[in-house]
Amino acid sequence: MKFKRIISLSCTLALLGFSAYAGTINSDTIVVTATRTEAKALTTPSKVNVITSKKLKEEGITFVKDSLKFIPGITVYSNGAFGGSTSVNIMGLPTYYTKTLIDGIDVSDPSQPQPYFDYANLMSDDIQRIEIVQGAQSGLYGSNAIGGVINVITKKGKGKPYFKLSQELGSFHTYQENIESGGQYKKLSFYINISRFDTGGISKMDKYNPTKHSYSKGDEKDSYHKTAFSTRLEYDFDPTLKIGTILKWNKTRNYLDNGWRKVSLFSFVPDDSVPSNNTPQAKSLRSEDSFFLSKVYINKKFLNNLTLKANCFYTQTLRYNKSAPGWYDYKGKRWGSNITATYKINKTTITAGLSQQMEKYEDNSPFKKLRYNYAGFLELNQKIHNLTLQGVAREDKYKTFGNHFTYKLGASFLITQTNTILKANYATGFRAPSIWELYAPPIPTWWFMGGNKNLKPEKAKIWNFGFIQNIWRERLTFNALYFKNIIRNRIEYYTDPKTWQSTYKNVNGKTVSHGVELGLKAKPFDFLETGLNYTYTKSKNPDTGKQTARIPLRVYTGYITVKALNNKLTATVDGRFIGKRYDYSYNKQTKTYYYYEQTGKYAVFDFTALYKPTKRLELSLTVKNIFNRFYEEVYGYSTLPRSAFATISYTF
Repeated sequence: MKFKRIISLSCTLALLGFSAYAGTINSDTIVVTATRTEAKALTTPSKVNVITSKKLKEEGITFVKDSLKFIPGITVYSNGAFGGSTSVNIMGLPTYYTKTLIDGIDVSDPSQPQPYFDYANLMSDDIQRIEIVQGAQSGLYGSNAIGGVINVITKKGKGKPYFKLSQELGSFHTYQENIESGGQYKKLSFYINISRFDTGGISKMDKYNPTKHSYSKGDEKDSYHKTAFSTRLEYDFDPTLKIGTILKWNKTRNYLDNGWRKVSLFSFVPDDSVPSNNTPQAKSLRSEDSFFLSKVYINKKFLNNLTLKANCFYTQTLRYNKSAPGWYDYKGKRWGSNITATYKINKTTITAGLSQQMEKYEDNSPFKKLRYNYAGFLELNQKIHNLTLQGVAREDKYKTFGNHFTYKLGASFLITQTNTILKANYATGFRAPSIWELYAPPIPTWWFMGGNKNLKPEKAKIWNFGFIQNIWRERLTFNALYFKNIIRNRIEYYTDPKTWQSTYKNVNGKTVSHGVELGLKAKPFDFLETGLNYTYTKSKNPDTGKQTARIPLRVYTGYITVKALNNKLTATVDGRFIGKRYDYSYNKQTKTYYYYEQTGKYAVFDFTALYKPTKRLELSLTVKNIFNRFYEEVYGYSTLPRSAFATISYTF
């Protein structure tokens, strides 16, 4: 009954408000991630959200993680405001169940114990759009795509060549310089982006008061620095044949905190003010990260109904810890190739693909490991009047546990009389055990016995259904979605209670998350757009039986955008309310996690004004955390206080 009351209340509130970010999707929006080929976002069976470069600019987004916080069903949290390790969870599932792609290439880090992509350093400079597909997509994308897929699509040169300079100034001695150029010259399109970001920063950890058992802002200035370069070249031999290449590189230097206060026999909490965090060595503690992606692709069309796409790629993630004796350095590498063929006849689209992928783990010990994955998939999309059907089947082959089969069935139906779109999906998913979980060498001083070569993949069953209701010529849109995720055969770090020896093993118990996403967008006038979303997520930790740590039970997000002066001025106020949420603390003695503190129940509001006095000149001002609310996404780690950032851009 409690759940029913929550849903009833949420529906009532949603009907009084409007839906954030739904404004980036209309009946003509085309996406490529949900079906591995171009399709209309509204009529694909999966729920899709799109964040455009225009929306990123209007919201004053520098780091992509800040835009994802407003997407229903997504939870984002960071260990520190600038450069803090950032996790993205979809539908109440851990971050390693989210597959992140950049231009269709998996960019998760193979050197992580559970590979995932850290969003701490991803900035918006060179992004054309971001497509978020919710629900299991292992049938299309293989391992780890259980919660969903986020595909970051970079800019492509088009139109008359241009040259653009941007300069940002802001709080905490923050500076960003950006050079951008792109366009077309005959059959060649090009795009290039070079940027530098520097900030004096704020303390990564907050300051703990043991008497009041509370936190306040830390005193340190943990700086953060990033240099980035990206480019894309594409040559059209004719309307049926194109080849291209993409390069993306960035390097960061991030100063860290490593202070822990003992509050009981086996309990420690983060604390910026402990003496150990004020030593010269601690003050110089930093990490240096480097990321590189390269992709070469070719697209060929035959007879207007057959398209062949092929690519080869290489990614590399390097993580170095400086001024920290005993800490490891890590190298994760991935390379491979993909080929897909799409055949269209009447209202039937058939897509088939083959891929091979190698991933490698290295650290500064003698341990190094390489493994292979081969896969093939077949996708059928069929339109029957107003009904769209999607069926996907995929086979993955790993040396350690053999073959694994996944599939997806989805349907979308348009009720013409009421302009209502119904969606439903059922899918299976899996997560392959990582290189570290399988092959990690023993570490006797940690009572670690090493990896477990007998691990089997985690298995998932996912279903969701919902609807989109368009009213008043798409000026009013209501949407709702129910989802449920069940994951079995979980892989966990297991410690024998008698011997204290540890390893990884498949354990009993199910990870279960379910919930509801509601939203309503309205654009009553051309100059006004407003919205509110509500997400309820019940995510059960099978080890504790409680709500999964860092996953809020309820989240509200909303915004109001006003355009004035013949659309030269765009002003946006957005906000989010995080309901009840708990975090855990780490017990160094027993090497286990347990519940500790409430980190939810707060509201944060931001403001951005974008002014274009001429076609070439852009001015923007962003104020984060307008009311200077103190809050934490991760217990003991900082978030931005009230801060302001101004940017000027000029296009030649």
